[in-house]
Amino acid sequence: MPSTTYVAIFMAFALASAPIWPTAARAETAVSTEPSVARSNPEAEFTEAVKVFKSGDTAGALLLFVHLGETTNSPNVQLYVGYCQLELGHDREAHQAFSRAVKLSLDPGSTKYTATRDAAQAELVKLSLRLASLTISLVELPAEFVVRLDGEVVNPSLLESPIVVDPGLHHVDAEAKGSKPIAREVSVEAGGSKAIALLFEKTVDPAVALAQAKPSVPVQRSDSSSRLPALGFVAAGLGVAGLGAFVVAGIQARSTYNKLQVECPSGCSDAAHRSDASQGRTYQTVANVGLTLGIVGTLTGAALVYLGVTGDKAANASVDLSPGQAKISYAGTF
Repeated sequence: MPSTTYVAIFMAFALASAPIWPTAARAETAVSTEPSVARSNPEAEFTEAVKVFKSGDTAGALLLFVHLGETTNSPNVQLYVGYCQLELGHDREAHQAFSRAVKLSLDPGSTKYTATRDAAQAELVKLSLRLASLTISLVELPAEFVVRLDGEVVNPSLLESPIVVDPGLHHVDAEAKGSKPIAREVSVEAGGSKAIALLFEKTVDPAVALAQAKPSVPVQRSDSSSRLPALGFVAAGLGVAGLGAFVVAGIQARSTYNKLQVECPSGCSDAAHRSDASQGRTYQTVANVGLTLGIVGTLTGAALVYLGVTGDKAANASVDLSPGQAKISYAGTF
């Protein structure tokens, strides 16, 4: 940065600091490799920090400016924090500091921080070409959840807003109570931006889903094997119906999935597409239940027909089409 610009910012700080600096005296010493001097007020601390920065001790100056930033709301301090971070190669941290400087300099009806704001905005423009942004949103907001970006927890207030990141590959994972964990890999180029929408999928026990779709129907048969074929055809009919439901629901689920992939390749966040996603999951559940019922019914029907056709004298035969199991009991004389 040209030395004339440093001088302009320093003069703007000196002229505008009176209304914002506390008047209480302070007796702290500078943390620097340069010979420290007693500091009685924030203006002196700022002056010393600028001298340390100009001397080339960027790390020492950063410590001084960060300390000032914790006790004051000066946009000039944040501007120099950004300069120090730039010199140290910390682009993301520099972007955060310059953004704070712009925010603090927005004093309605005042122009005393115009030079500071312009300088910070100019640096932000240059950084935008080297950095990238990623927007993370949730299709449905669970009661309890956590989202992490590259292993760091994302503040919920930052969701659905651009998050400044370094260009390259980033890992996004999320967890919610009662839902399956989500893990996504997102690559963002320098100067680019991307948005992803995360949809939590409820964890459902397959046995519970089958029980809700088709109650258990135990069937007790008499000792006459002549009635087994009729029971077999009934079971086979249920199996065929289940397979039919599997085919129809499967086609609907696939159609909904393809539609969402075409219309929202990076994820959907609007209400209409969230409804489509929910309907697609319903179709998938029906298809899974239909497939299970189809297999169980078909195999059970075939077994019963076989037992009836063989003409064995059954002493006792029973069928249990319970969720998660299909059991045939047969006892007779041979």
